[in-house]
Amino acid sequence: MKLHIIHYNDLHSHFDMWPRYMSFVKEHRTYDSLVFDLGDHADRVDPATEATKGKINTHLLNALMPTAVTIGNNEGITFPHDWLANLYTEADFPVLVSNLEAPFAKQGVIHELPTGKVGVFGLTAPYIELYGLLGWTIEEPFDVAAREIERLRQEVDVLICLSHLGFYQDEELAMRFPELDLIIGAHTHHILDDGVVKNGVLITQAGKHGQYAGEIYMNTDTGEKEAVLHSLHDYAEDEATAKLLDREQYLAEQQMKEPIGETAGLANDWFSESPFSQLLVETMRDWCDADIACVPAGILLGSLPPGPVSAFDLHRLCPHPINPCKVTMTGVELQTFLDEVKTDQFEQLKVRGLGFRGKLMGRMHYAGLAAHQPLEPTRNYTVVLPDMFTFGPLFPAIKEMPKEYFMPELLRDLLFERLSEKSEYNELHVRKP
Repeated sequence: MKLHIIHYNDLHSHFDMWPRYMSFVKEHRTYDSLVFDLGDHADRVDPATEATKGKINTHLLNALMPTAVTIGNNEGITFPHDWLANLYTEADFPVLVSNLEAPFAKQGVIHELPTGKVGVFGLTAPYIELYGLLGWTIEEPFDVAAREIERLRQEVDVLICLSHLGFYQDEELAMRFPELDLIIGAHTHHILDDGVVKNGVLITQAGKHGQYAGEIYMNTDTGEKEAVLHSLHDYAEDEATAKLLDREQYLAEQQMKEPIGETAGLANDWFSESPFSQLLVETMRDWCDADIACVPAGILLGSLPPGPVSAFDLHRLCPHPINPCKVTMTGVELQTFLDEVKTDQFEQLKVRGLGFRGKLMGRMHYAGLAAHQPLEPTRNYTVVLPDMFTFGPLFPAIKEMPKEYFMPELLRDLLFERLSEKSEYNELHVRKP
């Protein structure tokens, strides 16, 4: 059996590259090619994704006509429950996510081609606590993989896992399940030019943001498996796709530019006292009812000029899919954290991933922390901070502390409520003196 596959992952709503990908697919696709998108196609960093609740992404995928897609964590845990529940209602393609219970999520399927049968199932990263807070049930992927392999392996000539678990988890998947022929990956944005073979299983991944498209060639008669990446910068834009994007982005932008309120202006500077950052941190403390809140000025990418304020302004200045998180820590732990973020190393830190869509951290701003009042070493303090501080390697100690995530509200949603003339925020949340 010969098999040709085209794959793509982690667009993150970088729509400028999508017309090039469509050109690539139109040039390379044949009548029996399989085409897969591996998730994180949608990212609320783009105003059109935000304004359409991801529907623009579904429309673009419909035009692609993929064989199947899976979802990433950006669709799964940065979209409110109702957004995700409705994201694929207009989809003309199956959404394969075997470890998520959702109305759109399908278990593995079998594709019958003229030369044989191909089994395909999808797995997405199991942010169990966060999915639970949003009202979804997600399972550990390796248990689900075992179940799908047992169900599908004897029925097909080739078995493929569409994985949004990340490269290192894909390696583990291959080591545990040599019954798989192919793992098409995503999430960690690895550029695997020729793929990686682990335990006889081919693992592929194609970077991020539309840098590359991947092709895979397989021949079960000879055992050959070949993977290659193509730079999409070498391809011209597909004209019809570019026009569709221009139209949808324009309509979304106009919708988001409706004024929600007015300010006298809020300046922001990444390395000095900034009224805009101070407003955000005070809002975080009030919203989450905490002792203290902290936020780095780099979360806000600029200042608000005097005059009307719109959702588009707030999205432009705070594009991150970051939620507030309330962490409980002792006075000793809090002091350690305060010492760490007071350094030039932290303020100049450039971050990639973890939901951060800015340039660098900048100076930390606080609410509820009196400079003249010493911390009590054994007292428990509730501290609100951006949820990115609880992930990854930034602050390993915080990962182990008791915490409460506030979802689905993003930091810019808190600013929207604070600044909107129609919001009940001031009556419901702002602390009275």
